[in-house]
Amino acid sequence: MDRLIEAIESKQNPSVVGLDPTEALVPAQIVSDFADEIAEQVEDPAEAPAAQLSVAFFEFNRAVIDAVADIVPAVKPQIAMYEALGPAGIDAYTMTCEYAKQQGLYVLGDVKRGDIGSTAAAYAPHLGGVAEQGTVFDPWHEDAVTVNPYLGTDGITPFVDAATATDKDIFVLVRTSNPSSSELQELELASGERVYEHVADLVEGWGAETIGRERHVQPPPVAD
Repeated sequence: MDRLIEAIESKQNPSVVGLDPTEALVPAQIVSDFADEIAEQVEDPAEAPAAQLSVAFFEFNRAVIDAVADIVPAVKPQIAMYEALGPAGIDAYTMTCEYAKQQGLYVLGDVKRGDIGSTAAAYAPHLGGVAEQGTVFDPWHEDAVTVNPYLGTDGITPFVDAATATDKDIFVLVRTSNPSSSELQELELASGERVYEHVADLVEGWGAETIGRERHVQPPPVAD
């Protein structure tokens, strides 16, 4: 987390730019520009619409990154927008993350992973990379990811371990802004505290051994 805090201080700006493209948000001209090129490249014409949108998403993101790289410290691509397009969308996501890092930005992958221990361990290479023949390859190019803690410690530990090993970060959801979050997060426990307050205590414990130079367990707030 030190790198993000230092970047915020350097640019005197705590803003994080979301990169959450949709077909409705990306200008139609950008999408249409790649129609002929994609039609020539895909083997199955049924794949063309997703491939065309994926290329358009990346080009749109690249323009946004170029516009903000000198102003903000970080970007936050939401992986769901890309996964919806299948393999081509995942390529657009990883290319976006890689390009943002090349421009000196901190990349927060908004993946919100949260599952049982074995599945969480399979997701952890978002931070830890993929080992291939004795070397580690990082296909995701993320500096941090968001995770959902509501399956408990075993769903978080693989991410903590991966982040510690690679000097990367995790952002743990505690209290979210979606309208129905209070159905669970605001429930009062027998101790009198709210569920989200108990989760915050757990987060503090999970991060107790990884406090950085800036003495932050919890990062600056990021919109969900």
